[in-house]
Amino acid sequence: MLIYCTLFSIVILSCLIFYKRFTLSKKRAQRKQQEYFETGLSKQTVAFLHPHCNAGGGGEKVLMCMIEKLQKKQKHNIVVYSAEEVDDQQIIDKANTRFSTHINNQDLKFIPILNRQLLEPKKRFTLLLQIFGQMRYALKCINSFQPDIFLDSTGLPFTFFIVKLLLPNVRVIAYVHYPFISTDMISQVEKKEARYNNDDEITKSEGKTKLKLWYYKFLFFFYSLCGKMVEFAYVNSTWTYNHMKQTWKSTQLIKLFPPCQVDAFMKRKQFTNQFIIISFAQFRPEKQHLLQIEIIEALVDRLPSEISQSIKLYMIGSCRNADDDLLFQTIQDTINRKNLQDYISMHKNLPFQEIQKFLTSGMIGLHTMEYEHFGITLVEMLAAGLIVVAHNSAGPKLDILANDVGFLCENLEDYVLSIVRIMQLTDEDRSRYQLMGRKQAVNFSDESFKDLFNI
Repeated sequence: MLIYCTLFSIVILSCLIFYKRFTLSKKRAQRKQQEYFETGLSKQTVAFLHPHCNAGGGGEKVLMCMIEKLQKKQKHNIVVYSAEEVDDQQIIDKANTRFSTHINNQDLKFIPILNRQLLEPKKRFTLLLQIFGQMRYALKCINSFQPDIFLDSTGLPFTFFIVKLLLPNVRVIAYVHYPFISTDMISQVEKKEARYNNDDEITKSEGKTKLKLWYYKFLFFFYSLCGKMVEFAYVNSTWTYNHMKQTWKSTQLIKLFPPCQVDAFMKRKQFTNQFIIISFAQFRPEKQHLLQIEIIEALVDRLPSEISQSIKLYMIGSCRNADDDLLFQTIQDTINRKNLQDYISMHKNLPFQEIQKFLTSGMIGLHTMEYEHFGITLVEMLAAGLIVVAHNSAGPKLDILANDVGFLCENLEDYVLSIVRIMQLTDEDRSRYQLMGRKQAVNFSDESFKDLFNI
């Protein structure tokens, strides 16, 4: 049944594509460009695909630094396909405040493509439905504006098929934050490992596991074809590079670490002796905030009361949508149920100045996501002088905390022991970790990113 539905959907989508191809007008595209930009057709136009461009996360930092670099060079008009229901100046002002960028509205236009529901994850067949959603969204984008260069800075690779089919002369470039589907995901299904994207209902059923394995392998093959549509792709970390090399084998890949707001956190001069722990991550299931609650619960149970009562965890992050808000409330309810309100507090969608205050007041940075592809917030925590504890995988392991810059963990026990060890360090040893961390953070600065980004 799934196969028939898939084939039927592909047929319908193909019909839409060919219809659109005949109706898209080059003259109409030129009129749009002249309407949006004073320079008209004298400059090529770069279109960034970034629907959630006002979210204020790491991906948006990448987008805004790219725009800032292009505006400085003054060789391109710039378009952003946006699903945000705010005006251009509000997006620009928020970006400049949050990321300390210097973007203006010169030769920059945010084109509203408000069908964000096409991109939202669904409860079942999440990846497959996202593929069709991406394709439909791409149709709406290029029907609104046809660029010379199409740059996906979000991670919507199945839009490439639509762009290249309808506009074969357009250059397609990608900035890959993480693989849409990876060999790790397939391996987890094969091993029947329970994860946020592979629940117990699947792992306990041989038939459902085989079906999901076939489903993932089919999507992996389809995803591998996306790389053939791309002129070249930037990747954000060593882990992402290694995985994309397995997937997009013939595509030129360039490792470009994302820009991290290092300078803003380097201003801190004094370090605390208080046991303040900072978690700085968006409120999403894969960030594993519930594990952080277990870590604090274990510390409170094991340490003498005169020490444990001085422990404080601040969870700081952003919520993008209703699902994130629901997760935020679930985490808060769990804290209340375990009577840990005195030890853990939660803060969402803070202005940058408040984030600065929190990060520069702490001793330890805690990050619990497995296979964090890079980890911008880890770099910012290092720059703020926090000693970072993170999962022993992907970006933290291969790029950020390599050479014993911080503490890498595999499980709950590792996290607890690492935090206890940091608490027991002498001031001299603690200072050594802080200085090493700051030195490492400089390698991932905004300036390094802008120097290497080019199209």
